[in-house]
Amino acid sequence: MSDTSQDRRLERVEHILGSGSGVLGFAIDGQNQYETWVGVEDAEWTVYGVKSVENAEEDRFVMYPEEDYFICEITSEKSGGEDKSVQCWSE
Repeated sequence: MSDTSQDRRLERVEHILGSGSGVLGFAIDGQNQYETWVGVEDAEWTVYGVKSVENAEEDRFVMYPEEDYFICEITSEKSGGEDKSVQCWSE
């Protein structure tokens, strides 16, 4: 897994693997490993355009997009010094 601790935009995200501990894994088309974002429990992330959510192992779940892919924007810090966040939508 690759850590996405910097501000960046991920495109062609096939699904998102989430956990209750605040970690998100992004399966990107054409890559063999997940890009990961490590938040904290109750971290701020939002995903729009979810077609379905399935249980994975233990405390993990998988979100699939309504359209072909998700696009996700990751910010390391919001203005005003707030914590990092993730926003994803289906396109």
